[in-house]
Amino acid sequence: MSKTKSGNDVVISGIAGRFPLSNNTDELARNLYDGRDMITGDDSRWPKGTYDLNPRYGKIHDFNLFDSTFFGLPEQMSEGVDPQARMLLEVTYEAIVDAGIGPQSLRGSKTGVYVGVSIYPMADGYPHEIQPDLRQNLQLDLFQHLSNLKSLYASRISFVFDFKGPSLMVDTACSASLSATTLAMNDMRLGNIDTAIVCGTHMLFEPFILQYSQESGLCSPSGVSAVLDQNADGFIKGEAVCCAFLQRRRDARRVYACVVNAKMNIDGNKTTGIFFPSADAQEELMIDTYNEVNINPLDLTYFEAHCTGTKVGDPQEIKAIYNAYVKAPGRTQPLPLGALKSNMGHSEAGSGVAAVIKVCIVYENECIPPNLNMKQLKDECLPYCPPIKPIVELMPYKPGLAAVSNFGIGGANAHVLLEPNHKLGTSDGLRIAETIPRIVNICGRTEDSVKYVMDFIQNNPKRVTNDFLALLAQTMKYTPNVNSSGMPFRGRN
Repeated sequence: MSKTKSGNDVVISGIAGRFPLSNNTDELARNLYDGRDMITGDDSRWPKGTYDLNPRYGKIHDFNLFDSTFFGLPEQMSEGVDPQARMLLEVTYEAIVDAGIGPQSLRGSKTGVYVGVSIYPMADGYPHEIQPDLRQNLQLDLFQHLSNLKSLYASRISFVFDFKGPSLMVDTACSASLSATTLAMNDMRLGNIDTAIVCGTHMLFEPFILQYSQESGLCSPSGVSAVLDQNADGFIKGEAVCCAFLQRRRDARRVYACVVNAKMNIDGNKTTGIFFPSADAQEELMIDTYNEVNINPLDLTYFEAHCTGTKVGDPQEIKAIYNAYVKAPGRTQPLPLGALKSNMGHSEAGSGVAAVIKVCIVYENECIPPNLNMKQLKDECLPYCPPIKPIVELMPYKPGLAAVSNFGIGGANAHVLLEPNHKLGTSDGLRIAETIPRIVNICGRTEDSVKYVMDFIQNNPKRVTNDFLALLAQTMKYTPNVNSSGMPFRGRN
């Protein structure tokens, strides 16, 4: 395992996100442990039959709901803005609150913002011949165009919350958000920032993006995310807008996981071409990541893989994992392997932070959820499995050292090592608060929001610990934003 705990350790203290069929991380956890396939074939984005596309992919629902006054933004600015930009504000707020921190207390702080995003060609969906004539409504169209610049995703977060640290967009394709995590980790180690917001986002609003992925053979024509399966025929697109809040251990009120190390590399020149993944480069990155912090690879107890369902990529990654973590003599236990993309599709630029959040869920529940659609392991993976063990049913798990990998289509690789926060289940802070009545003050934007929190407390007694109540009390002390209309509704439970 890693060195002795230090107050300077970088930890994940808050998580939040929107995922297919999951409006928050609790719903994501429930869907994972229920073995629910979050990939759907509905026509909520465009009519069935458009471009003869297979409509099955992992979709976020309810993305048009946004409370602009809560974030102190004019309605004109928020109405025409990409839903991803709006949801990034929401999940940032939620991740900070999840850490037991009032967002208002971070105003003016050295908080860095790092957002992983993929910018596609013709990202706005307008081929040259049908681009709009801005002269018809110049002021509004220009305003909406500027507001929708992808480069503003991070800047808008810093603007709304008044963060003073670096504010970066990171695009390394599918490894973007784990690359963003690495940059945030480095800035925290160097003392450039005190806290970090790390986000990943990927959503589909233009059918031509799905069309070119399917026509090029990248996406599965069958619509099944059969990661590592012999019948896998490509990946399924998925969506995610998610956030992890990073602090130093000494400042954190809650700890999901410690970020032991994070590194990046790239494949470089390959005779196979820029798009072909390199097991050698992936293996080298993994080894460099654990060697740099004196980790024994045999201590690894869980691996959350990048595996997407492609014919070439999955076997290359399994080979790299085997060589880096399993091949050395001395491993006596199988290495459990998870693949979130089998459950919800490939959220591309959002997939790295989504995978980190899954590891946090695994740590919290001490159980690994099953990967879906794994019926017959790929022939190319059989020499490595076992000792690598893809999980196909619920598996009780004692939290330990975990690894997450993320790879971009151009060869940009990222790798992160995580360690659990071992809690003392008998401590006063974790004791269920049921022996002495407690008054809990709750505030919200609407009566419904207050009722939602009150119902959660009543319906989840095992989660209402003294620590939970302390986190809740702390976050209720602050106005959400200096320009916000606040939370006018109050309740007691």
